[in-house]
Amino acid sequence: MAYPVKNDDRAEFLGQIIDIFEDFLDAKRIQIQNPEKEDSGEDAANIYGTDYDDIRNRLAGMMALWGIMEGDF
Repeated sequence: MAYPVKNDDRAEFLGQIIDIFEDFLDAKRIQIQNPEKEDSGEDAANIYGTDYDDIRNRLAGMMALWGIMEGDF
C-alpha cells in the first residue's frame, strides 16, 4: 500500500499538526503546566516533552488507522 505521508516525512507532518495546536493555545493565551519545561519565556513551546510525545504518538496511531501513514512507528 502506498501511504500519502512517507516515512521520511512523518516527523515533519506530525510536527506541523502539533504546531497548529501550539498556535491555537498561544492565540487563546493558554499555557500548559509541564514540569519538564525548562524555558518559560514568551517563545517557549507550550506542548513539550512527554506531552509532545504522547500527542505525536496518538496522532500517528490515528493516521495509521486511516491509512495516511505506515503504522510501524
